[in-house]
Amino acid sequence: MKQICIHCGRKSTGGSLWCQESYCSIDNMVTVFDYGETVGDLNIVKLLTVLRTSSIYEAERQGQKVLLKIAHAGFQERLKREAAFLMQLQVNKQFHPMLPTLLPAHKQANLREHPIGKTVSHEQTLYYTIFDYAEGDFLRGILLKNPQPWYQHAGWITISLADVIALMHKNQILHLCLCPEIVFIRFDKEGIPRPILMDLGAVSDPQNVARYWDSRFVPAAYAAPELIRKSGGSVGASTDVYGLNLLLYEMLAGQPAFAYRLRADEDIYHDVLQAKPAPMNRADLQTVPEIAARGIHQSYQARQPDVLTLAHELLATFPPVPKEKKGRRINWRTVAIVIATAFVVTLLIAMALALSEAATAVI
Repeated sequence: MKQICIHCGRKSTGGSLWCQESYCSIDNMVTVFDYGETVGDLNIVKLLTVLRTSSIYEAERQGQKVLLKIAHAGFQERLKREAAFLMQLQVNKQFHPMLPTLLPAHKQANLREHPIGKTVSHEQTLYYTIFDYAEGDFLRGILLKNPQPWYQHAGWITISLADVIALMHKNQILHLCLCPEIVFIRFDKEGIPRPILMDLGAVSDPQNVARYWDSRFVPAAYAAPELIRKSGGSVGASTDVYGLNLLLYEMLAGQPAFAYRLRADEDIYHDVLQAKPAPMNRADLQTVPEIAARGIHQSYQARQPDVLTLAHELLATFPPVPKEKKGRRINWRTVAIVIATAFVVTLLIAMALALSEAATAVI
């Protein structure tokens, strides 16, 4: 096990319990697992990312690859809300391809009974969830390698995320914490990016934002102005519109709307509340820079009213997201019949040849 600062990513040395960077708050260090360690009946393969509220790993359970999400101390209730909501969607057959598929916390368990796991490791009580395995990378890692991806991919990622956020809103759940760290990108066989929302943010209904939202959930540069002010102003669907437009802006401009590296949260909050992001400088994209600029306006009322309105505006410039071409599913019953038939035919031919040879020998 080791410790990592959730603010700057610095690994601990000498077992220190706080980050030594001046711009990081005290007690930002969280404990993560290394290759070969175990959590319940799972074996850790590798750490994929460290979020503000949890860590996500590639793991194995009885030889099966899975994704494992472990809540940091103090954020267990948020993980429970997330698991309950995902289970509700799956039980009600509202599965969405841009959401992770929740698996039972124990191999022989029922999803309804055990959507979340609990175990003790190194004298710590851990709460975790397990998802179907997917191959890909988080958007933050992709942007570190290529800060300005192809504009069409940027548009498709935003439109796809708008669709899954719309499903959350339909079920009276707000995200409020959209940022590149939580968006997992899987590329299909045609090279089309298929985002998966690996974290559901505050998982709050509109009436309980003050109760459920916590500034520690999201990097300061991605917190909406109305969440920072805490002045009783509007918080709702357009707060998630703000988050989606921040992602779109960053992918198209090649830099985040508000600089956050090596800076204290208080300084970043000042920019979010007072400063205007630099113009996107993408005249090649027609109205898209204006759409994004309106979507990250500091005034809640000035933005698009909901994520579907944003998606429809973007579709005036970007083509629709291509449907994923699924590989043909193998009908194992048919395969078994074909193999059995071939075996019988081969056996009959062999028997006929043997009889023919026997008859020839007699003659």
